[in-house]
Amino acid sequence: MFNLELAWDRSAKISSQKTTHVLRVRIRPQTGRTGLPSLPLRLAIALDNSQSMEGEKLQRAKEACRVVVGQLRDTDRLSIAAFSSRVTPLLQSLAGGSAGVAAANAAISGLQTDSVTRTDLALDWLQNAFPKENGVARVGILITDGHATNSRGTVLDDVTALIDQSAQLSQSGFVLCTVGLGKAANFNTAFLTDLSDKGQGAFIYADALSSLEPLLQERLAACQAIATESAKLRLIPATDVILTGFCRFRPEYLPLEETVKNELSLGAIRTDSPTDVLIELVTPPSRLFGEPAGNRNVISVELTASGLTTPIVATGAINYTTSRTEVQKMNKEVDLDRNCWGINLDTKERVDIGDTNPKRTGDLLVNIQVRATKIGQLDIAKDAAQQLEDLKKDGKLNPDRATGMLRDSRNLGSKT
Repeated sequence: MFNLELAWDRSAKISSQKTTHVLRVRIRPQTGRTGLPSLPLRLAIALDNSQSMEGEKLQRAKEACRVVVGQLRDTDRLSIAAFSSRVTPLLQSLAGGSAGVAAANAAISGLQTDSVTRTDLALDWLQNAFPKENGVARVGILITDGHATNSRGTVLDDVTALIDQSAQLSQSGFVLCTVGLGKAANFNTAFLTDLSDKGQGAFIYADALSSLEPLLQERLAACQAIATESAKLRLIPATDVILTGFCRFRPEYLPLEETVKNELSLGAIRTDSPTDVLIELVTPPSRLFGEPAGNRNVISVELTASGLTTPIVATGAINYTTSRTEVQKMNKEVDLDRNCWGINLDTKERVDIGDTNPKRTGDLLVNIQVRATKIGQLDIAKDAAQQLEDLKKDGKLNPDRATGMLRDSRNLGSKT
């Protein structure tokens, strides 16, 4: 099972003003007899084999898929398909074990490049690769080096339908991860991150082709640690408390939205790491109600998931005080996570706007540099400063660096 641990960024000051706070909800997996075991995995890989994948890209991708086969457990199943102008199934529900390696080699080795990048067909295949099944984790990984196109090879200007399809996948308990392979200038980072965000999975940037294999191995290990695939967090705020923002920060960053009023879908929860959810909320003026100092219940949280017979409940009580010194004492861990959240919001917006608004891009890079410096993430701060200089000189930024910063910011939770 899981334990819920709640922590606030700071105490609340008794005043006539509204105040904003961040609550961290830590879902900690229990160990031993009371813990949940990891689930058998149903993994579907959709591999782009369009013309742009010719040469080393396709070779590296095929090698990475072979390594994934060798990492499967006996209880796992793997399906692989290539997609271009059509979908070419290569493996269907392959079981783990030594026998599967030979079958995979035979199926993958002959794959050649062909035509355009029909991402829509890949999503259709992923949606049907593994039907819903109780007691298993279902994960899809879409690997591409290019933009989504129509049947004539024209890049799609509107990808809303594809993003909506990814959201539908996640609603059925399916987790979708995306991989951008090679130069970020050749694919749409904003689109791939939107797909993985709506699919409640991870965005993976394999800029160096040699990194694809270890990155897929790392992602497979994370998928094999999934304990439940349909966790939800119900939030019950006190009167006049306003919820303003949410994200999952650990094991990796994922923006969250209310699926229904006051309810968050968290996606998969793993056995090998805490799952941290950050909640931003605004508390009402306290002095107006004449309430005394001390702890006051602000919000109740309820965790539900497959395998849990009853919800796990915890109450977030915040300390109200008249002491200015007490209010200024920050919970360093939660404040660190809050700043990392801000960096993630800024790096995603930076990718989304591209080169359309240099002034806003500059503001975002300054924000990232300030936040990263404050929390000791000096590599990100240095990168932001360098990108700002590039922007001043050229009026635009290198998409590889922008995508790399987004990738690095999404992994901050595993480093702090």
